[in-house]
Amino acid sequence: MNQYRIYVTDGRHASYDIEREMLSAIGGELKICHCETDADIAAQCADADGILLDMAPMTARAVAALKKCKVISRYGVGYDNVDVAACIEQGIQVANVPDYCAEDVSDHALALLFACLRDVPRRDRLIRQGQWNIQRMSFRLSGKVLGVLGFGRIAKALVRKCAGFHFSKILVYDPYVSERDCIELGARKVALDDVLRESDIISLHMPVTAETVHMIDGRALALMKPTTIFINTSRGRLVDDASLVKALERHQILCAGLDTHNLEPLPLDSPYLCLDNVVLTDHTAYNTEEAVEELKRKCAQNVINVLTGLSPAYPVSVI
Repeated sequence: MNQYRIYVTDGRHASYDIEREMLSAIGGELKICHCETDADIAAQCADADGILLDMAPMTARAVAALKKCKVISRYGVGYDNVDVAACIEQGIQVANVPDYCAEDVSDHALALLFACLRDVPRRDRLIRQGQWNIQRMSFRLSGKVLGVLGFGRIAKALVRKCAGFHFSKILVYDPYVSERDCIELGARKVALDDVLRESDIISLHMPVTAETVHMIDGRALALMKPTTIFINTSRGRLVDDASLVKALERHQILCAGLDTHNLEPLPLDSPYLCLDNVVLTDHTAYNTEEAVEELKRKCAQNVINVLTGLSPAYPVSVI
């Protein structure tokens, strides 16, 4: 008889063999659920000892329904879909995996950067329609200014990879890092508005907090150059879609590369789909074989640690 019940709230991966094998070693039974709402979590996961959470909303209502849960381990870096305070109140430890995909997401930010810079997706579409010698001017990367909003693991990996691109300067906005951290990677810490005004390319890497929701709004976009390329591989909620769409429609900025979105999947009536100066991907920046395997192992290990009396490797809250 299995000792523990561990539920995946919303199965988004093709296989859970890694987690199942790891958890079975401690007498854990893995069950894959299909929760889209907090009511689904309450109905399907009430008797869980541990939860592997993906995108489902772990609200206070969902947490209150968990009768004996000891740990919620989030598949990913962010945990903005978890009511951490409610978990603390109920004695549930929350964990995440903050270090699994820095290389992969920074690679994807670069992919979006170059796709925007050289107009790759639009040129591909037009060539397939029989067009040639497409007249849309691009810009040389060398000598430009890179701006980075947020300077955690992913942003630092991006800046490291950009060392050979010969940017004239790299500007960083992050109130929680030291100037020394920036200087060590050849960057300079400045105020937010300085990044927005001076940068030719702006890559967003901030967490979602009360202060950062919709930080890229009409005011922020108005400070950017008309030749700015804006990249978001962080979280959709950091961007006010209406303001960004307007800026792109009016060519107030040059282009945007967006991997994360306020609504996912992106609705078929999204105004982004009508614009030819935006490159869209499907929240896939993290998605490489190496990163996903690492994510699965570390997410499962968080649960194993707590259920066997240890602390999770990556605690968000420690009870």
